[in-house]
Amino acid sequence: MSRHTFEDKLKAIDLYLNKRNSYRETAKLMSATKSDIIKWVALYQKHGEKGLQPTYTNYSVKFKMDVLTYMEKTGASIREASYVFNIPSYSTVAKWKRTFEEQGKDALFPKKRSRPKMKKKPTENLDTDKTNEELLKENEYLRMEIAYLKKLNALVQASRESKSEKKPK
Repeated sequence: MSRHTFEDKLKAIDLYLNKRNSYRETAKLMSATKSDIIKWVALYQKHGEKGLQPTYTNYSVKFKMDVLTYMEKTGASIREASYVFNIPSYSTVAKWKRTFEEQGKDALFPKKRSRPKMKKKPTENLDTDKTNEELLKENEYLRMEIAYLKKLNALVQASRESKSEKKPK
């Protein structure tokens, strides 16, 4: 998110264009960088106030190629192309150009940005093969085991209580 509001940008443009301040003087007055002022003025001159509005867009491969073709045919710099096509950050165009030069047009297609699907392991239900009698026996065994553990826990608790009572205070 930009730290300069739309009104700040308009004021900076007014200082530069109408008051005839230099880029450096305007940047100092507005607590901005010189390159910010240059960018705002160029966007305003090319697109008007609409060029200063924040934008977020998914660019198509055709649009990316149009920008790169424009740069090649006219000899425009990366910054100039970003101003002409109203792309907020010139580094976006630089990335497209580098990607195109290194990997070709296919690399400009958007990448799928989701997590890979996790493969579910099939859960094996071992109880389906058991007969009703086997399940009843297993259930009885588990109940006995729980009862045993409860009695053991009660004995441990009783032992702790008797030790605490024997300690002198």
